[in-house]
Amino acid sequence: MLPRFLVASVLFAGLAIAQTPPCIANNDATNTIGAALTAFGFGGPNGNAYRITPGTSMLLQAAEVLTDSSLSTSTAPRGYMTLEVWDENANGLPGTRIAGGTWQTQASLGLAWQGANFDNLVVLNGSQNYWIVWRDGGANRFPLEPGGVGLPHARLVSGNWVLQPISQPLKWRGYCTQLDDANITPIGFGCVSSAGRTPTAFTNHSSAIGNANFQLEGTGFPAASVGLVVFGTDPNWVSLPVPGAGPGCMLHTDVVATATVLTGTGNEQVMHSTGFAGHTWFDFAIPSNPAFVGYLFNAQFVVLDAASLDPLPFAFSSGVRFVLF
Repeated sequence: MLPRFLVASVLFAGLAIAQTPPCIANNDATNTIGAALTAFGFGGPNGNAYRITPGTSMLLQAAEVLTDSSLSTSTAPRGYMTLEVWDENANGLPGTRIAGGTWQTQASLGLAWQGANFDNLVVLNGSQNYWIVWRDGGANRFPLEPGGVGLPHARLVSGNWVLQPISQPLKWRGYCTQLDDANITPIGFGCVSSAGRTPTAFTNHSSAIGNANFQLEGTGFPAASVGLVVFGTDPNWVSLPVPGAGPGCMLHTDVVATATVLTGTGNEQVMHSTGFAGHTWFDFAIPSNPAFVGYLFNAQFVVLDAASLDPLPFAFSSGVRFVLF
């Protein structure tokens, strides 16, 4: 049965047509990758980095790779993936993390472009080297284009980056906007937490009628905390500043319903029940009922930031609007 607040939903005519094109990418013309799987072992998550050199300066907000997962098919689903942008050090290797985002591996996605918004804006300078770092928990297909254009490749070995002798054709897309798609629209921005990261909300799933696996995710929050996912239904809602919260903290949705969420504490190999550190999610099974086509929802994550000195010590994510179709 549908939650009651569905009844209060409003129809929304201006549906998004398609995903915004990437502003930088490599090997993304096809949806083909090789069959090789990443290793799963007790040594921890895998770390692979690929050097990029933008031709012009740009501001990145999100990224995706083409991959799929087999670990999350078990009776106790596990595994996360993280995409980050790092600068380059004097040794020509990944130096310092600039920003990144984490998402939950889901077998239901199949082979798909998937990724996350970044927890800070990324300024890329033209003709300067950077590294796209992909970390995963194992048993995922490498996002590599067979016969594609190779990029210098480094692996994380015992905590150190080691340049590999063979370049690898990474399939990735970088976006100068937050992740969107048909009927999925980002709303505003999050506000900087006490840890210096800007939480963000996104989805890798389709809001199609009958998608029982639809999921909202948040990344960049304090770890081991508790919060809310807030739902609204007003298509004309104007984001409002939150009195007592930190600078830039906005309420990006009207408040029709809320649900409790937790942020995780683990790395990319943990069970979904434990969760990745600073990541949260909410499963929103969409009924298979054509009567609900056109229903609109706004959503936003709000998580307790215990280290904040603000009177209202919470970290607010960006918002995301999704329309059932």
